[in-house]
Amino acid sequence: MDVNYWNEFAHEYDEHVIDAFTYGRSKTVGQQVKRFAAPDKDVADFGCGPGKMLPYLSEKFRTVYGYDFSDKLLEAAHKRCGELKNVHIAQADLSQPVDHLPMVDLAVSLNAVLMPDPELRMNFLRGMASRIKSGGHLILNVPSVESLLYSYFRETEWWRRMGNPPREAEALVDASYIIQPSKTAQGVFIRGTEPTKHYLREELMVLARDEMGLEVLDVLKMEYDWKTEMEDDVPDWMGEPYPWDWIMVAKKP
Repeated sequence: MDVNYWNEFAHEYDEHVIDAFTYGRSKTVGQQVKRFAAPDKDVADFGCGPGKMLPYLSEKFRTVYGYDFSDKLLEAAHKRCGELKNVHIAQADLSQPVDHLPMVDLAVSLNAVLMPDPELRMNFLRGMASRIKSGGHLILNVPSVESLLYSYFRETEWWRRMGNPPREAEALVDASYIIQPSKTAQGVFIRGTEPTKHYLREELMVLARDEMGLEVLDVLKMEYDWKTEMEDDVPDWMGEPYPWDWIMVAKKP
């Protein structure tokens, strides 16, 4: 996940990226933000991209900070938030030290801690936690390993219902997300053209406790419609349970 990739992709972001704030079923992100919103509190969006969530945060918090490392995505964020006086947008490599960034009551990060390099991921997570005030909170959204494997199961079932024997149905599943055993073991899969980190539920809980020094309050499923996972028209029978991301809600002691 490098800055050149996202700069080149910035003009297509809104068309191709399934972002959690826009596409999540049941408005799960907004519901969690409302739990901690107050007009005397400050919030930061770590990995804000083109700033889709910043206007929403602007309505509910005193000061809003948006950080991203892609200058092209930040150009879109500036355009989106140009008239919002309480929104401050800055370029920042969040995998590097962030001691210069202001402390906030709430940190939000939606599908931003995706880099396959474990050192960069840990830097991002620890740095973000360090910017949360005592008693403040984190809302972290990340892709789910379990959901990706579940999607493979549902695609297999689709092929089987089309009349293919079970073994043939398994062989027809597009498993191109899986790149090699050592990467799969660490939750790294190809999404689009980029190796992307996915997380287990229990993994998130351990990371919050041992690496970020946070108390986990909730780990929730944020569901998407099947059309976000399947390129073809999804049959009517493919309903619940839906594919999901994880949303972890945690508190800084």
